[in-house]
Amino acid sequence: MQINISDIWSDATKEMHKSFFYDIVSRGFPNQNPLMSFLLFGYGELLATSRPDTLRKVVQNIENTKVAFPKAIRHEFHEACKKLFDYDRFAQKSTASWNAYKLCMTSKHTMCPYCQQSLAVTIYRDKKNKALRPTLDHFYPKHKYPYLALSLYNLVPSCHPCNSSLKSTANFYEKEHLHPYEDTEAIQYSLDLEAYIKHRELGLSTPLPKVTISKLAKAHPLYEKAQRSMQTFVTEDRLAISEAELTRFVDALIIYSPEKLNEINSSVFSKTAWLLTPDIALSFNRSNYKNEWLGAIKRDLYDLGWRI
Repeated sequence: MQINISDIWSDATKEMHKSFFYDIVSRGFPNQNPLMSFLLFGYGELLATSRPDTLRKVVQNIENTKVAFPKAIRHEFHEACKKLFDYDRFAQKSTASWNAYKLCMTSKHTMCPYCQQSLAVTIYRDKKNKALRPTLDHFYPKHKYPYLALSLYNLVPSCHPCNSSLKSTANFYEKEHLHPYEDTEAIQYSLDLEAYIKHRELGLSTPLPKVTISKLAKAHPLYEKAQRSMQTFVTEDRLAISEAELTRFVDALIIYSPEKLNEINSSVFSKTAWLLTPDIALSFNRSNYKNEWLGAIKRDLYDLGWRI
């Protein structure tokens, strides 16, 4: 996970999803399966828009309760959940008042939170027109926990490579990873800027110093999650792929120091209403880094750069 997107859904979105979800839950009553009755009566109102910490408690309670029932009852429960919490239907383009496209249109973020190398944008007008949206990753997999298939905070707008190629059916409940809706941005980046500047000034033929992933102390509470996340989403390999783009950014960062910006503005733009800002000079908005390509990496480099 590169960025935390816990603010992605507005109150209006949550109300729309809750209304949609409650209508689905109401269709489940009455139910002869004792596990389904236990789920609907005990957790029907919690599943819609509860945060990840509550969803984990639901999973723990449901999974612990299941073991006391015969295999046939558990299987019946699983199939009933798949039918009731029908994600495939939700994911279709349709004229329904609420679906995956309409949900994704309300997202406050436009980049995949797992990599920040791919867009997670939505274009949708109606069922008849072409449309696109990010895939919705089930952070806790729906094949294992079908009762979470439509839970808002179990749906993470993400890119296809991260969701399908890298994460696939991995069970993040059993092997915890950084959660985009919950955890802080523990994966951070660094660069020896002094060595980088010296290398540029001397025109050395040796390779430029590279951006690296900062080492997280093993005592850090998110250490294990961060290690798994970097492994699952091949963070180091993807950092290497972005080397050329990051080199251009670092060069611009060094050239456009605050002092040089002031000098340019006073000498070139002093008689105009326009100023050269860091955002323009660097093609990067620090305050909106979550919606910038490689924004988390550039944020860390930016913060380093303005200290030199």
